[in-house]
Amino acid sequence: MSSPVIWIIIPAAMGLLLWFLRSRQPLSLILAAIVCFILSVLAAVVPIGEVVNLGGLSFTLPSTLPVLGRRFVLTAGDQMILVLLYGLGAVWFALAPMAWPHRLFPSFGLGMLAALTAALAVEPFLYAALLVETAVLFSIPILSPPGRQVGQGLQRYMIFQTLAVPAILFAGWLLGVAEANPADTAMFQRAGILLGLGFAFWLGVFPFYNWLPMMMAETHPFPAGYVLSLLPTAILLLGLDFINSIGFLGDSATLFYVVRIIGVLMVVTAGLWAAFQVNLARVFGYAVIFETGFALLAISLNTLSGWMLFAAAFLPRLMGLLVFAFALAVLENQGIPLTLEGIRGLAHRYPLTAFGLLAAVLSIGGFPLLAGLPVRLEIFEQLATISRTSLIGAGLGTAGFLFSGMHLLSELIHSDEQEWRMLENWPARVILISGCLLLLAFGLFPKTFFQSILFILQAFPQLF
Repeated sequence: MSSPVIWIIIPAAMGLLLWFLRSRQPLSLILAAIVCFILSVLAAVVPIGEVVNLGGLSFTLPSTLPVLGRRFVLTAGDQMILVLLYGLGAVWFALAPMAWPHRLFPSFGLGMLAALTAALAVEPFLYAALLVETAVLFSIPILSPPGRQVGQGLQRYMIFQTLAVPAILFAGWLLGVAEANPADTAMFQRAGILLGLGFAFWLGVFPFYNWLPMMMAETHPFPAGYVLSLLPTAILLLGLDFINSIGFLGDSATLFYVVRIIGVLMVVTAGLWAAFQVNLARVFGYAVIFETGFALLAISLNTLSGWMLFAAAFLPRLMGLLVFAFALAVLENQGIPLTLEGIRGLAHRYPLTAFGLLAAVLSIGGFPLLAGLPVRLEIFEQLATISRTSLIGAGLGTAGFLFSGMHLLSELIHSDEQEWRMLENWPARVILISGCLLLLAFGLFPKTFFQSILFILQAFPQLF
């Protein structure tokens, strides 16, 4: 028994088992949530590579699993990543019975988690491209279940994700050639360009992100929220792993300059498009772009404080997207159009859903007292010392996204109705209230929540 067996093979096998239990939807969702919760707890408490004393039994959990001449390696430094990924899965699977209890979600969702974990663990790194593509294939039945028409957004998602694979594989081949002749700097530069192009396709960075809002408008918001929370998180961590393990990337000032420019463009365009968007599902897509842009800005700092900001942003980002997706799912399940006109006066009928929508959008935009503000302020402060132009661009995009929140507020409370009702069921009320309170707690007490997530950087010791 080794760590890759526990956190890759077992969840993959459970995903296969849940496929056979797909007709029993509540049971399969509960089992998926329990499996993810147990794996997250094990990652937090069981040390990898050290002697574990359990009663009279002592054993060591190896970190390596060899497979056909390749290796899957999960070390002690990766444990916080495992806690984050499987904790994320546990929360989404636990909420699915109230939001989107589809029979394919637990099996393919768990398979997607296992594939992305394997991508982070595999050596040599170029095989990560194939495993990420496997995760993308697992996401297709989640986003477009049998019987649902496949839209252009989903087709473009599949195309761009697949285009990343040859770019990453060819970059790996070029790096192998360059290592045989270290004096050939041009070969390293070409490999870096191809790596950047591959990650641009994966993350949907400017200008390859038009599929994001399109796909959100075509699919149910809850499964789309799961995919767009999990996939970018894993890809960003994989990008850090590449920078950590490929020496010339971390030493390239040009790389981080380009990353900063792209990050600013993503924040500006996503914020401005969101400001004038009337479809709330599309606003969610722009929120993902907006958050990815700020993640790239944190990476572009290439300092200890920048890496810490990158790690600290995960929890408020994932919490904001979760509350946003769940609130949209409540409206979708009630047949309410996900447009500003459709939700006009919603606060009089679904006050907690309206409050959840507003809190999520404002938190993502960095509104005071909410979860997104502390990290946003720190990034602005760091940008002010490096590039005033980047600071102005990021500020403009943030203002645009906050404007979309104010526009949303005006529509939510605009109504001729005098009577106030609360039409959400009790489980939805509890979830929405808890989510909003957590967004507020993150904003009021950021250090309390951020200290633990910073341990995620232990997996990337060469960054410092």
